[in-house]
Amino acid sequence: MRYGHAEVTNEFPEITNEFPEITNQYAEITNQYAEITNEYPEITNEYAEITNQYAEITNQYAEITNQYAEITNELA
Repeated sequence: MRYGHAEVTNEFPEITNEFPEITNQYAEITNQYAEITNEYPEITNEYAEITNQYAEITNQYAEITNQYAEITNELA
């Protein structure tokens, strides 16, 4: 469907009225993105900390498993 000059002219105020709302939504999304970007390093550090704790627990589990195997072998 092709628009004539009059139809485009009539719709222009409506589009112009929507522009501030779209601009505000854009600003809101930009702010949310900034918040997430600011939190990302903290979250990354927390993830690294949890990963390190998991590795420590895994190592402790391996040690206990090895000790259990030694005791089981001694009793056999």
